[in-house]
Amino acid sequence: MGHMNPQIHKNSLSKLLPCPLANIPYFFAVLLLASLGLPPALADNAVQLKVLVITSGPNDLGLDYIKPVLDEMGVPYDTLDASTTNLTSQTLSPNGCSAATAGCIGNYNGIILTLTDAGLEMTPAEWDILHAYEKDFQVRESVISGFPGTYWDPNPPWGVYLDYGVSVTGSGTYPNSQWSGTAANGTTIYEYLQTNNPLPVTDFAFASVPRNDNLILRDGTVAKVEPLLTTASGETLIAIVRYFATSEPSVPVREVLLSSITNASYLIHSQALGYEFVNFATRGVFVGGRYIYMNAHLDDLFLSNDQWDPLTNTTEPANQARLSDHDIANAVAAQNAFRSAFPTIPAQFKIEFPFNGAGAVVDPTASKKNLAINYADDLVSAVLANKNAFRYINHTFSHADMDNPPASPTDPCDYETLPTVKAIKQQITKNRRVWKLLGLPQRINNKRILISGNHSGLKDRKCTDIPELHPEMFNVQDDDVPFPDGANPMFFKAMASVGVDYIASDSSQVNQNVEQYISQVDDGSNTDRILLPRYPTNIFYNVTDPVQLTDEYNYIFYERFVNNGQDPCTIAGAICSPRSYEEILAAEADTALRHMMSFKKWAHYFHQSNAVDYGNGNTLIFDWLNAVFTEYEKLFKLPVKNLPYFRLGDMTQERLIAKSAAIQAIWDRTTNTVTISADRFVPNLLVTGIEDGDLYGGQYIRELDVTTTPQLINVNQALNQ
Repeated sequence: MGHMNPQIHKNSLSKLLPCPLANIPYFFAVLLLASLGLPPALADNAVQLKVLVITSGPNDLGLDYIKPVLDEMGVPYDTLDASTTNLTSQTLSPNGCSAATAGCIGNYNGIILTLTDAGLEMTPAEWDILHAYEKDFQVRESVISGFPGTYWDPNPPWGVYLDYGVSVTGSGTYPNSQWSGTAANGTTIYEYLQTNNPLPVTDFAFASVPRNDNLILRDGTVAKVEPLLTTASGETLIAIVRYFATSEPSVPVREVLLSSITNASYLIHSQALGYEFVNFATRGVFVGGRYIYMNAHLDDLFLSNDQWDPLTNTTEPANQARLSDHDIANAVAAQNAFRSAFPTIPAQFKIEFPFNGAGAVVDPTASKKNLAINYADDLVSAVLANKNAFRYINHTFSHADMDNPPASPTDPCDYETLPTVKAIKQQITKNRRVWKLLGLPQRINNKRILISGNHSGLKDRKCTDIPELHPEMFNVQDDDVPFPDGANPMFFKAMASVGVDYIASDSSQVNQNVEQYISQVDDGSNTDRILLPRYPTNIFYNVTDPVQLTDEYNYIFYERFVNNGQDPCTIAGAICSPRSYEEILAAEADTALRHMMSFKKWAHYFHQSNAVDYGNGNTLIFDWLNAVFTEYEKLFKLPVKNLPYFRLGDMTQERLIAKSAAIQAIWDRTTNTVTISADRFVPNLLVTGIEDGDLYGGQYIRELDVTTTPQLINVNQALNQ
C-alpha cells in the first residue's frame, strides 16, 4: 500500500463518493431512518468461529501483514478480494438468513478490513450488507489501515453509508504516540502492551480528531469515537468507533477498531498491534491462540570452538575456546540474575546446551558400551555439579558431518563426512549413552529430538566448504543443493531407525525456514520427521568477547566489501558504516524482538564459546539476552514461555495436525457456549476465550483435545469485552 494519499483514494473510484460533512442533506438521513428502520440491536444468534478478511487484491500490504498473524495463531479465516468478488448476504450467512431465523448460523464471528474505504472497491450496497450483518450477528470489525473518510451515495437509497466519525487533521510519522482511553486502563484492549510507554509509529499515518457531531448515517446510526492511540498533541491514530441507534443511544449496535496507521509485517509497531486486530474483531473468542517464546541454545558443550583473529580477519583453528568450570558457575549466576532482572522471564527459564559427548569421555574412539566419563575434566565436573540448572539436547557425539559423501573417491570433500547409515546412527546413540552416564535430566523425552552439527544432512554442500581451498569460487555456497533435494537419505534413515522425530534446521537456509513434515526424503519408515527451524544470530560461534565480535561483525558486513572496491550501502544485508558493540547489540535486539512478536516457537542458537566470562562475569550470550528483553519490556507485558525443546517439537506436531484438520466451532450467543469438533483427532488445539484455560495476557487460552464428537464448552473471555 505504501503511503496513503487521501486524494487518490477519493478520486480513484466512481463507486465511492466522499462528501464534505457540511454538504450532507440532513433530511435524507431522517427520511431513511424512518423508512428503512433498524435491525434488532444485539439480537440472539450463533456464529462460526472464523474470520473474514476483506482485501483489495493480491498485492494488498494489509493482507501480507495480517495473514501470518492468523496463520501462526491457527485462526480459521477466509479472504474476499473485493476488487474481483462482490460481497453478498449469502457470503455472510447461509442463504443470507438473519440471526432471528431459527437455525441460522453466521459464517463469521469477526471481520477484518485491510483498508478503510475506497481501496477495497466495495459498492455502497456492499457496505450496507456488511454493516447489516455486523449489527444483526453482533460481529465486530477491525480496520488495519487507511484514510478514515465519510462517503455519500448519490443514488437511491442515498445518504451516508460509511463514516468513521473523525476528521483528518494531518499525516506523517508519530514516534511519540501516546496511549489513552480504554487502552490506558489495561483491562479490555491492548492489555498485553506497555501502554504507559509511547508506541513509536515509524511509517505513514493519518491523524484525526473525533467529530462526535451526531451525523446520522443512512442506517440510522451515529458514530461515537473513543481514541486509543494518539499523537503527542492528542490527535487520534487508533480508536474504537461505536455506532449507536438514534432510537437507543445507550447501547452500540456496531463496533469498529479503526487504525489509520500504515501497517506491514516488517514494522515494529505493526507487530505490536497485530494481535488486537484479531482479538477485537472476534470479541476474544476464537480457535487458535498466541504465546511469546524465547529459547536460547548454546551449541557444542564439551567441545571447543575455533577463534576469530582480529589481526588477520580469519578464523584460526590453532586458537581454541572451551568453557571452564568457572564459566559454568558464572552462567548459573548470570541466569539467576537474568531471571530476576525481567518480570516477563519465567522462574524456570533455562539455557539449553546441545552437547557433544566426545568431549566428556576418556576415549572418544571407544565403543558405545565401553564409554567412560572423564571425571578429571573440570568442565565435566562443573556440568555434573550444576546439571539441573540447564537443559540439554543431543548434538551428536563428535559434531560429525551428516552431509552427502563425495560422489566418487576422485572427488573428495574438503571436510570429513560419514559414509554409512551405521556411522550416522552411532553418532546419535553414543551421545545418548553419554547422556545416561552423566545423568543429565530429561534423557528419555529428548530421544525424539536431534540437532546435527552445522545442521548438516539437510542440504548438499557438494563437498566444497572451505573458501581458501576454492579460490575459483566467489562463494563456496553457490553450488549447494538446498533442502529437500540436497538432503542426505542416509541421515534420515539413521534418524528413523533410532526414533528421532524432530530435527533442527537453520532458518536462514533455503527451504529450511518452515515447520514441516519431511516426507520428501524416503527414510524407510511410516513416520515423517518434522523440521524445527532455529534462528541464527550474529553472535558468531568463533568469538568470546566484544572486541572479537565487533571486529568480525564489521569485517563481514562492511570491511570486506570496501576492501573489494564495493559500496556496502548498495549491497543487501551489508551496513553503511562500522558499528560499535552497543550498536550491534541494539540491532540484534531489534531482530530478536521481531522474531518473538511473530509468536513463533523457534529457538535462537549460539555456541558454547559465547558463554565464556570475558570479564567481571559478563558473557556475550547474556549481553544479548539482556539487550533483547530490555527492548521487549518497553513494549510488552506478556510473560515469555521457555519450554524444553522436545516440548516445542510436540507443539509443532500438534500445530501441523491442526492445520490439516477441518475444525467446526460454533459460538451460541444465547447460551454463551462453544460447540467444537473436527474431522479427525486434534490434540491440544489452542482455543482462546473458553473456560478452564491458561490465563495469559488477561485471556484464557485452553489446550483442548478435539475429536469427531462435538464438545460443549462455556465461553469465558476473561477480558471485559
